[in-house]
Amino acid sequence: MKQPINGAEQYIMEKGQGAPVILLHGFPLDHRMWQAQADALSEHYRVITPDLRGMGQSDVPAANISMEHYADDILAMMDKMGIQKAALGGFSMGGYIAFALLRKAPERFTALLLANTRPEADGPEGRKNRMNMAVSLYDKGAGAARDAMLPKLLTEQTVQDQPGLVEDLSAVMASMPAEGLVHASLAMAFRADSVDLLGSISVPTLVIAGEQDPVAPPDVMKKMADAIRGASFHAIPAASHLTPMEKPEAFNALLLEFLQSVTA
Repeated sequence: MKQPINGAEQYIMEKGQGAPVILLHGFPLDHRMWQAQADALSEHYRVITPDLRGMGQSDVPAANISMEHYADDILAMMDKMGIQKAALGGFSMGGYIAFALLRKAPERFTALLLANTRPEADGPEGRKNRMNMAVSLYDKGAGAARDAMLPKLLTEQTVQDQPGLVEDLSAVMASMPAEGLVHASLAMAFRADSVDLLGSISVPTLVIAGEQDPVAPPDVMKKMADAIRGASFHAIPAASHLTPMEKPEAFNALLLEFLQSVTA
């Protein structure tokens, strides 16, 4: 469904009933990356998977946007849907937005999932790469992001074994509005550093990495988990960056066990 949120139309997928769980997708994807999780969790939970502004079926921003703006959209969405508190999950870029939400309104969240993400801000080289990506998106369309990201999302074995997954992912990424991805690239390039936030996170936290993730390597994510009081860390074997889609059974087992422990 589409809802007017903060002056723009936001697409929101909702499935199931129970305690709310909000899952934030990564770049250059949309809510569809969470399909396996929505299916698995919806027997017990109200699973909400929005398309971030400028991606999927949500409106493209009319002006520059930041992680804080994306976070404001999520808080406004929660208000609109009558959700006072929710468990929060973020994958990759969605994790950066989760950090922004915890800076803005930590009292609104009961539990935290950080999947294939990292707390550090980009350095000069990272910013340069994202700005180059923005230029490529203007020149070549959304296919520029697909071509850059696809090799990082899945292991070589998965690419061989699951050509249908590769095809579906490629189609999803190619369907993104290019200008929305430009905004996302620049927002990530200039996002705030969240390392100092980690020690203040007080909700139960689950950190899931992919053993072969080149974007958010497991050693980086383990260090992040160690800095969050009481966080549990798991690295899923034979998984690259897109762990929720590449290894959904292992991912869902960890997530369900975690949610059941915090909502019991």
